[in-house]
Amino acid sequence: MKISINSTFSYIKFNLNYGSALQCYALQQYLKNRGHDASHIRDYRANPAFLLPKLKNIRYFKQFRRKVGGLIKLQGFIRKNLSLSERGYISYASMVKHCPEADCHIAGSDQIWKNANNFRYLTYVPDDKLKLSYAASFGRKEISDEMKAEIKPYLERLDGISVREKSGVDIINSIGFDAVHVLDPTMLLDFEQYPYSENGKSNYYYCYFLNLKDRNSVPFDAIKSIAKDNGRDYYLTAPLNYYLFRDEDVRFPSVEDWLGFYKNADCVFTNTFHGLLFCIIFKKQFVHFLQDNNENERFYSVLSTLGLENRLLNNPTREQIEAVMNDKIDYAAVYEKINKQRKVTDEFFKRFGI
Repeated sequence: MKISINSTFSYIKFNLNYGSALQCYALQQYLKNRGHDASHIRDYRANPAFLLPKLKNIRYFKQFRRKVGGLIKLQGFIRKNLSLSERGYISYASMVKHCPEADCHIAGSDQIWKNANNFRYLTYVPDDKLKLSYAASFGRKEISDEMKAEIKPYLERLDGISVREKSGVDIINSIGFDAVHVLDPTMLLDFEQYPYSENGKSNYYYCYFLNLKDRNSVPFDAIKSIAKDNGRDYYLTAPLNYYLFRDEDVRFPSVEDWLGFYKNADCVFTNTFHGLLFCIIFKKQFVHFLQDNNENERFYSVLSTLGLENRLLNNPTREQIEAVMNDKIDYAAVYEKINKQRKVTDEFFKRFGI
């Protein structure tokens, strides 16, 4: 079956985000493993890159230049590993007129339903084509009644709905439809199925942070102190907020090297969603710091599903961080739950001949 996927291509085309790129990779790989021809639609309008605000950071030239290098490496990963639509799209009219030729169209994954953008609900796809969502996310626990009314006719056209968070199921139910709670696509693959590099490093901690308001948004100094006292090196990647760490050797690795940092780390510290998921995929000890915004529902959802809620910390002390680090994760039990959820995904797609 030929499958067209509407996801975060436009975002990863202009932003250095490893998780978004890898969730695209994972869903394609999963569908290809099931014998299908899957590709992502090249929609350049969905998440426009406002370049002028980004260019203000050129004053931190050394790190800015390294980030540009990271972006170039990400584009190389996309070219090498993602199948993309032949046509690129810069308007909704062109999507309707030149809808990708496919037997099935999928919306997802990631926070593509954060807003009521109609194209994210596959409104450009003809009525006679199979239309599904996979692990689509609203990014929050509730949406307004106005948004519910706006997206109701969009949802009505979908043949099957699956969402990434438990709260997403509640939102869909409240509008009058059924939805299946499924795993993020990254968790459909084992770590061996990812193209990680062996970086030759050992005895280190890895930090991966996004969306920081300031340096104190995460207890980075406490992590450094713990690393020093335990005889560990540490490596830091903070693609959006590198300027907050001007005294640090901030890394902007390739996707393969980013995965390699996970593979060999003794412990990972993160405040991001996919940063969290790859800790679990690589079966790492990890500590997750809650973000100071209204998007924490996705963290609660996945960790409560897997029985790992204790890994979440909010403004912790050093002692609290060390207590979580030393609380060994039973990954045999975690993967029992993951494998059950993988079967839910298999059954969801099987219903539609995929």
